[in-house]
Amino acid sequence: MPHFMFIPSKTAFNVYSKFTTLRKYPSIAPLFPPIVHSYYDQTEVKMNRLGRLISPQFKGKKVAACEFQDNKAFKNPWNAAWIPKMLALDDWLLKGDLHHIVFRKLALHRTIQDRLMNPNSPITQLVILGSGIDHIGWVFSDKCACFELDIEPMITFKKKLLPKLNQKVHFNDFDATKNALDQCLKQQPAFNSNRPSLFITEGFIDYIPKENLVSLLSQIKHINPKNEWMSTHFDRSLLSRNQRFFFEFGVQITGEHLQSNLHKEQVVSIGSNIGFDLINEWANILELLGNHSIFSEAKLNRIERKVLHQKNMNGCSILHFK
Repeated sequence: MPHFMFIPSKTAFNVYSKFTTLRKYPSIAPLFPPIVHSYYDQTEVKMNRLGRLISPQFKGKKVAACEFQDNKAFKNPWNAAWIPKMLALDDWLLKGDLHHIVFRKLALHRTIQDRLMNPNSPITQLVILGSGIDHIGWVFSDKCACFELDIEPMITFKKKLLPKLNQKVHFNDFDATKNALDQCLKQQPAFNSNRPSLFITEGFIDYIPKENLVSLLSQIKHINPKNEWMSTHFDRSLLSRNQRFFFEFGVQITGEHLQSNLHKEQVVSIGSNIGFDLINEWANILELLGNHSIFSEAKLNRIERKVLHQKNMNGCSILHFK
């Protein structure tokens, strides 16, 4: 999509675009609370101004990166009639991708909510690594201290996307291949290493080498032994040849690079060697919700069936360690 030239991480925009579209479908919308929808409703407005390249009035004029300008004539691209067709094509090329997008957002939201609301849980801080354009910090910053860590251009972009975030979330420039996590967090006066935190790596560990993952997890455990870690995991070796081709090609055309392809057992072993025990694992939405009759297939449209009645892509899972 033309938006890509403005956004530091094309992968982050890809995930954002799919989720903000899928979350509006009637059977998917109730899975998420109003505050999640509020975040995307507000950011879509800003994205409209940024995304005017889709508008037929655009004649190739340059717009400065990360500058959001009013363009009232521009129509919301996420409400366009061709969007469902693009989503269906995406799921045909990479079967289960639509389910995966909604599943990971739902699993993270529910687990974070449980850890923060459970009186027996020690978690009082959230640290989101590679936060991209995600909503987690916005949603939970009223319940605990939230820290979003990403590369500097991405942080700058997100601050301009939703200025209110500056009042709610603590941001830090961070590159897992170059920076030490503990030193980065020491720069945050609001971060208290004596308070256990939940560290989130959503769509993150595939983009750093194994040695950086080991270092990262060691630092998380060193900061506070009671820290927890939650991550998406994608074992590409379990994909079919066609799925693997389209996934890797899709990443390649964004200009980003996959740095590792760890099996789930390898991730669990790395965590275990550092002191993290796997306490929960989910592979699809129905498993997460524990109710196989919650959705009536007869009432679902084509896209909703792909999300709610289709197994996740092979090798995708959500892992929770403590």
